[in-house]
Amino acid sequence: MTRNDKGFTLLEIIIAVFLFSIISAAIFSVLATAKNSLSAGESQISVQQACRNGLDSMIRELRQTGVSTITGVPANGTNYSSITFQIPTAIAAAGITWSSNIQYALGGLNGAQLLRTQSGSQKVLANNISALSFNRSTANPNVVNISVTAQKNTFPGFTAMQSTITFNSQVRLRN
Repeated sequence: MTRNDKGFTLLEIIIAVFLFSIISAAIFSVLATAKNSLSAGESQISVQQACRNGLDSMIRELRQTGVSTITGVPANGTNYSSITFQIPTAIAAAGITWSSNIQYALGGLNGAQLLRTQSGSQKVLANNISALSFNRSTANPNVVNISVTAQKNTFPGFTAMQSTITFNSQVRLRN
């Protein structure tokens, strides 16, 4: 009587399934960690981009204004949540023609949007903004210091995991 040993025993199959399960769990764990890391990175990048775009828009217009047209941010070193100013629209021998008032402030949806308001119309410059401040010092009143903080939940529904970034800038005003 010859015995045919070409098949697997039950013990060999159980060991193979166990090893396959451990390897599968390890691969799943690595992939889940990579997905979370990617999501956190994307959130951080979107927060940075929104904050930077809003700040760049403000800087571009504030560079065109003069000290005399700024209201709401006196040169006393105190932080203010909004700034109102005018920019020149035409310069001629007869004088300078100024725009209507332009205001930058937080507002909009949940008070987390950077808004530009001019002549009653609002434009959203950035979302997920949690703080905005402007100040001018008495020693250097022709420089406006701007601080913009953006914050976004890294994972939807989890407030413990947030991407936060703050940009600070100094804008020298025209004479």
